[in-house]
Amino acid sequence: MSSIDYDALRAAAEAEVSEELAKVTDPHERRALAEEIRDQAHMELSLLKAERQQLIAAAAWYEYHPHLHEEFGIGRLSLRRLAMAELLGGFEDREDVLNPPRWPEDRVKAARKAGIPQPPADVIAQAAQVAARYEAAEARRDAAVAQLEDTYDAVRTAGGRVTVSALERPDFEAIRQAARTELAEEFDRLDASDEERLRRAADAVDQAEETMAKLLPKRDAAVSSLSAYTTARGVYYSAGVNRNSHTRILARALGLPRDSDPPKRAELPAAARAARVKFIKNADKQLPKIAQEYEAAKARQAAAIEIRNEMIGIMHGAPHEWTRSQIAEAIDRDPKIVARVVAADENS
Repeated sequence: MSSIDYDALRAAAEAEVSEELAKVTDPHERRALAEEIRDQAHMELSLLKAERQQLIAAAAWYEYHPHLHEEFGIGRLSLRRLAMAELLGGFEDREDVLNPPRWPEDRVKAARKAGIPQPPADVIAQAAQVAARYEAAEARRDAAVAQLEDTYDAVRTAGGRVTVSALERPDFEAIRQAARTELAEEFDRLDASDEERLRRAADAVDQAEETMAKLLPKRDAAVSSLSAYTTARGVYYSAGVNRNSHTRILARALGLPRDSDPPKRAELPAAARAARVKFIKNADKQLPKIAQEYEAAKARQAAAIEIRNEMIGIMHGAPHEWTRSQIAEAIDRDPKIVARVVAADENS
């Protein structure tokens, strides 16, 4: 577990930008300041990018452990992407960016062969410090960009709601079933060894989780914007969630305790403005698309986990008889996860 709370760090950076801009009453001056903050943050990101990749990659090659990505506030796939890009000197095509090559069996040997020097003993701490600065700068840039939207300023100061058309209500169960079927058929067609099937399933889990991590904040932001600032009704039908989940999304956006109920509909716009909930232009068009992608990824994740867990049992049993540590290394997960799967198989 990382000693740095990256979610809190990003939230603090966003709040800092919002507070700084809120002090400027003239809209033109506020926009100029937002552009200045955006440009400064972009410059800082450019300066930190190479150092961040080098340090994180060095930590990944020489000090790897299954939860290392958490030290830097990124996902497992992102960690592998940074490390493999450093090892290979970048990627030649988009496919490698989306699905980077797998870890070599001996990480240290591969790093030395590629000329990546042995880092200092505190490389993880050094990389985490740079990663924290990078994440804060990225959060400042994104917060400034958000406030450059004229519609955001307009709605923030308005008392009413923006009129939107009725939202699309996708058939989420059909979308989930199609995603599950697609992944199952993909593995049915796969002509590979048991070991390769295990690794492919683990990759599919990672890919789905990365997609979900990117889409979830966007989905929740669109839900909050539509619920607070527009005439949209039944937003949860378009988000693929139920009423209770919709309530929790709003509570989080408003900074309320988990079990709290958000204000009544008539009071919600003012509460959202006070909590600096962002207005998202065209959220009525974006939400159904984002939600469909998210639910499909979530369904693929569940289906891939089932296949991965099945293959864990196969690799642990005869004739392979892999140890739990070997399996954990292959799927890039903590051995405790493998132990739970193996124990469930043995007790079934």
